[in-house]
Amino acid sequence: MCVFIFSGDFREPRCTLTATNGSYRLGELHAAKYEVNASAPNYAPARWREQDDLLLKAGENRQNVNLVLASGGVEVRGRVVDISGGPVAGALVGLYSSDANSDGGRTFTRSGEQGEWHAWLPPGRIVADASADGYAPGSSGGVAPGQFIEVGLTPESVLEGRVVEAATGNPVAGARVAANPSGDLARFVMSGSGAYTATSDVEGRFRISQLAPGRYKAEARTPQTWGVAAESVLLGLGETASDLRIEVHPTATVTGRLVFADGRGCHPGSVQATETTSKDSHGGQTQEDGSVRLEGLLPGRYEIGVFCKSSWQNTTFEPLVVTKDDIAGVTWKVSAESTLRGTLVDTTGRPATAEHVSATAQTSNPRVRGASESAKVASDGTFQIEGLSPGTYAIDIVRKGIVTKTQTVVKVDRDVDGVRVVAPPVADPATGTIEGTIVDADGAPVSGVEIQAQGNGRYGYAASVDDGSFVVKDLPPGDYRVWTYKESAMRAPRTKDDDVQGVTTTVRADAAARVKLVVESRRGEIHGRVVDEGGHPVTDAFIDAQRESDSASHAAGHTRRNVRWSWSGESVLTDVHGAFAVKKLSPGTYVLRGYRKGGGEAIAEKVRLGDDVTLTIRATGTISGASVASNGSPVERFTIAIQDAKSGFSRRENYFRSAGAFALRDLPAGDYHVAAEAPSGRAEADIHLDQGQTKRDVRLQMTENTTARGRVVAMDNGQPIAGMVVAVQAAKGAPAGVSYSSAGERKFISDAEGRFEVVNAPVGQVVVVAFPDFGSRMEYSRDVRVPATLQAGTTNELPPLRVPRNRVAPGQEHGDLGYETQEMAPEADLQQARWVVSVVRPGGPAAKAGLQVGDEITSVDGQDVVGANGYIYRTLVRVPEKTAVTLGLRRGVSLNIESRSPL
Repeated sequence: MCVFIFSGDFREPRCTLTATNGSYRLGELHAAKYEVNASAPNYAPARWREQDDLLLKAGENRQNVNLVLASGGVEVRGRVVDISGGPVAGALVGLYSSDANSDGGRTFTRSGEQGEWHAWLPPGRIVADASADGYAPGSSGGVAPGQFIEVGLTPESVLEGRVVEAATGNPVAGARVAANPSGDLARFVMSGSGAYTATSDVEGRFRISQLAPGRYKAEARTPQTWGVAAESVLLGLGETASDLRIEVHPTATVTGRLVFADGRGCHPGSVQATETTSKDSHGGQTQEDGSVRLEGLLPGRYEIGVFCKSSWQNTTFEPLVVTKDDIAGVTWKVSAESTLRGTLVDTTGRPATAEHVSATAQTSNPRVRGASESAKVASDGTFQIEGLSPGTYAIDIVRKGIVTKTQTVVKVDRDVDGVRVVAPPVADPATGTIEGTIVDADGAPVSGVEIQAQGNGRYGYAASVDDGSFVVKDLPPGDYRVWTYKESAMRAPRTKDDDVQGVTTTVRADAAARVKLVVESRRGEIHGRVVDEGGHPVTDAFIDAQRESDSASHAAGHTRRNVRWSWSGESVLTDVHGAFAVKKLSPGTYVLRGYRKGGGEAIAEKVRLGDDVTLTIRATGTISGASVASNGSPVERFTIAIQDAKSGFSRRENYFRSAGAFALRDLPAGDYHVAAEAPSGRAEADIHLDQGQTKRDVRLQMTENTTARGRVVAMDNGQPIAGMVVAVQAAKGAPAGVSYSSAGERKFISDAEGRFEVVNAPVGQVVVVAFPDFGSRMEYSRDVRVPATLQAGTTNELPPLRVPRNRVAPGQEHGDLGYETQEMAPEADLQQARWVVSVVRPGGPAAKAGLQVGDEITSVDGQDVVGANGYIYRTLVRVPEKTAVTLGLRRGVSLNIESRSPL
């Protein structure tokens, strides 16, 4: 048996073999947090999980870090290759189970001379991550046993440069430099591979290797300084950029203690400081005495949130105002923790079994998230939950990964003993399986594709192995539809995208249903060359191909936009002559995108199988200028977000103390919406860019953000809804996403009267987004997107946000009404939302009711769904099967449609 330890502080694991009695020792370790795993032939790997991971202190000797391996491991084999198909010897391969019930144990191995490797894992879905000197990391999924898993690696690119003080130009040693991927590169970065980082030497120099080719924005940090590179860097295949300069600026450090009321330090614990406008967050872990250190804070006002014993504390703290100077001696007090001890029993009073018992604080304030702690349940049913602050707690249990509520509620203001928790009776549900095969139209097995079974409000997943077989396990009895997909649903021969794919079957308890899926053959090829404008071959271009959808529901340009964000991971690289061959294509026409990750692209549409295509990569353009505040002064810290909605191109880049200057290079021709975003304001402009054009001196003068407030009410009765998160986004441009802190007053969450307030909201045309906060009011829709206009210099009172109730219960499937509507174009104005019927399925409920392609739906059950009310449409038409819905149509008629069973 081999025991592995792994830390985020270094790239490769340490390993030692166990003695004949199973004992092991790993020495000469530096202080760090370690993940500890063990593996052996014929066993599933195990991970040490007494707590989260093992935090090893300097000079500490940890003993009894024991691991138990479970039998039943199966052998997995695979190969590591470079992008041209050649073997990669000596690659480190880390493997783990991706099944939900896995304990997360990992195993590691190395590839041999021909790139081949083998390891032992539990049966089921797995992930293989590979890395090797001279290559960027790669990852691939598969199924064990029965599938040979190939992991492809791309030759590395390298980023080199220096970190210097902005004020003096002096080198900065010991800075942690991170290369953050931007744009469409993010899809190539292996999840969990660790940040691409390096530490600067005494001359301030750094070297970050094993980067995938693409665009990066680098930042550097020390405990006292922080800075970002003036511009992003675009790295070509195998390219090294060696002259990057990162200037760092002084930041403040806050030191203090997290303590209980009696002065004892809270450990383990943490303090999180979130800047109220920029939402920058900085955290620090406590030491044994409760001391904590927050580093890298820029001037601002920070809301404070704390965790104590891994539990969120709902204590409100005074905001921390940070200037350029360090702050010391801060004390954050939390209530003394208590322990709850008890026994889990069944309805007969005998000890019951469960993995965990949890205690969740009950609160009537929707803006406060209840603290929660959990503990393991011993074989005799006893448990001990520690770290509880004063409050009233509801007790839940976890059995086989499923949370079950009990009737027990306990008030905690000191240690509580003798709590008796009765576990609701639960029988192991009888389940069945679906066993099947997937073959193409020629009868050849199709491996490595995803299988999904849907029915009874449940989803089951599997993947096909090399002989095309698959097994979907643990399905409750009932009717299911089974289909397969690789990025999108794979079609049966001679069908279209709007046809319902897959087969139906019935699952019975303790039995296996058999199905056979037949899909289009993937034997087509497209060949071609990539050249530059001078006709010279481009030898480092990648080619992505995506079949053009024939769905009547898709908006114009759908596939052209999607090919840019393909997740297949099967890009093809041109050879020394610029030639390429894209293989394994199903029937249809294709969009081809050829691009250099060092800049430039070419797109061809309506490409047929067998075609020979020449893709010409054109010169790219630049948009540069300055971002200034409302008073004309340069903005200290801002983001430039750029989007061409029609083509799908987008990019976001951060700037800091650049005197407001920005430059976005390597842009294809297009119609761009450019926005400058800062913590306190926003500016935007629409810019047309021709091929190879440079637009200089673009001035983006910001308008200061404003405040919006209003009420969230139920659409059906007008009653206030508490616990809804409300955010405001600019109507144009790529949305930045919704992020919110657990600290502070949290006025952006609706209170008991439904009232909310959003500060730092952008001015002008906006979209107001609302959705239930975690764990609250889940009976209401998550699809609230209401267009509005906000004015500067005032508090904007919004009309009530009308939120429809979900018509299907959580976990319940909605029935099929037998039609589809036209997809809205990405540049469409929500004020002009329309629901136009694009598909009516023959023989379905809509067809029988008389709905026609081209009909516009203007109301659902009497509710207007046009224009600004369009957001309520999807919630209203998601109804259980055998439920009638009345659609009002633009042509002046109403149709009553009863849903049938889910597709």
